[in-house]
Amino acid sequence: MQKLLILICLVALALGIASCDKLDEEIDPVRDYNFNIQTLSYDDLYHQYSTLTNAYWATPADSNGVQMFLWENTLHYHPVQLAHRSLDLLSDYRLTNNLVYMQRAIISLETLRSRAIRLKKGIYFPYTFDYEILSKPELAVQAPWFSGMAQGMLLSCYSRLYSLTNNDLYKAVADSILYTMTDYASPYSPVMISEADGVGLDKDYYWVDEYPHPTRVYVLNGSIIGAMGLYDHWWVFGDRKSKTLLSRELTTLKDHVMLYRNEGDISCYDLRYRGKNRPYHQIHIDLLRLCHKISSDSYFQEVADLFASDYP
Repeated sequence: MQKLLILICLVALALGIASCDKLDEEIDPVRDYNFNIQTLSYDDLYHQYSTLTNAYWATPADSNGVQMFLWENTLHYHPVQLAHRSLDLLSDYRLTNNLVYMQRAIISLETLRSRAIRLKKGIYFPYTFDYEILSKPELAVQAPWFSGMAQGMLLSCYSRLYSLTNNDLYKAVADSILYTMTDYASPYSPVMISEADGVGLDKDYYWVDEYPHPTRVYVLNGSIIGAMGLYDHWWVFGDRKSKTLLSRELTTLKDHVMLYRNEGDISCYDLRYRGKNRPYHQIHIDLLRLCHKISSDSYFQEVADLFASDYP
């Protein structure tokens, strides 16, 4: 009799687990093609160059040489600018093994982290000046505001710092940044699950949002670059969550990238206002080719070639 009761409990437990799995699928309808993510070499990572960037000196800068951003007569630490600068410095370190580049990158990133905002398990890097997104008064944001592009790029920075130093602090920071890429309920959230809102993006797609604002604008380059942080986190740590989020972002891109096309012309910078910016057209092409490398899906290469034929 006791054996029978144990058997019944085991069956019930198994059914309960199966039900929970099914429920998880039902309450998490985010679109995902489950891309077969490829492991690139370090030299093929986003923002790793084959020649020196000479990023050590920058102006204006603070007393530690950390680059600053002049906005309306006031100096600020700009999260995306410093993330670009730090990735340049890490690229130069990778090429030379000269610690001065690594040290300047660490000082820059830790300057940002010392001013970051912590919420639950996440760490958010604020912009400290008011701003009109795309120079649109209706898209004005007040400091502090946050960017999915900044969060993703800084996720790349701290993931690569760990890969180069094995310092557990940098892994902890990277994991805290990754958390922000999953916390949709946060008032600072740099990501979203889309609703169909009239500009072409369908419902239930994951999107890294360069400019989180109630009026979504869907900037293409910022979303892809932010998502490269998810790739770097997976590349360094083998984390299943960052891999899943990256696959979801690639799914969004695959299903919507053609909305940015202007046949025979420059691709759109964003979906809401469909602005055209010549330098960003080439950035779109380069990023799509990178998406092909990391996903092995030829569609991204085909669209990149199409964009290139539209405006060589």
